[in-house]
Amino acid sequence: MLKQSISLVPARRDLYQAKLVFYLFIASLSVFFIASLLTYYLVRVQSFQPIQRSYETLTIPWSFWASTVLLLLVSVFLQRASWMVHRERQAEFRRWLLWGWATAIVFIFVQAIGLQELLAHHFTQSDGSTKIYGMSFTLSLIHVLHVAGGIGFLGYIIAQAFRNRYDHERHWAVDHCAGYWHFLDVVWVMMLITFMIAE
Repeated sequence: MLKQSISLVPARRDLYQAKLVFYLFIASLSVFFIASLLTYYLVRVQSFQPIQRSYETLTIPWSFWASTVLLLLVSVFLQRASWMVHRERQAEFRRWLLWGWATAIVFIFVQAIGLQELLAHHFTQSDGSTKIYGMSFTLSLIHVLHVAGGIGFLGYIIAQAFRNRYDHERHWAVDHCAGYWHFLDVVWVMMLITFMIAE
């Protein structure tokens, strides 16, 4: 029994290190996105000053609302996948992973419609404006790039899942993948709220 416990120490150390790296990664991204949203908000507040020659209002593209639903669905599907692997229901685990991956791909296409609309509005703004559409496009694009990274991570998880690398004991990578998508949800919702408040 003692020998078995000792043999688990390196595995647990690897798990703790992986968790620490994941949490530090999420913390660094949180600082980046919070700083970006605060900068966006402060620039919008400054645009009310008399020195500003024109004030452009932001119309949030309809596709952003559709993509919000899709992003939330990805999180739900991946959370379901995490629950399934904890219970050794491998077929359902893989199925939920694939549903999450497919929904994430659709999110990218729907989000691209909104990005294109923001960019088109940006080029119609006057030189004296705060270029609110360009700023919104930049923030949204940064989020989409992180979603693309999440799709790559999810693709890796799916490939490993079909090689039977995950079970009720080895599932931390699946949990971290789901956690990353939950983080993307929170960031996106905060971004939309900031867009609406600073409209």
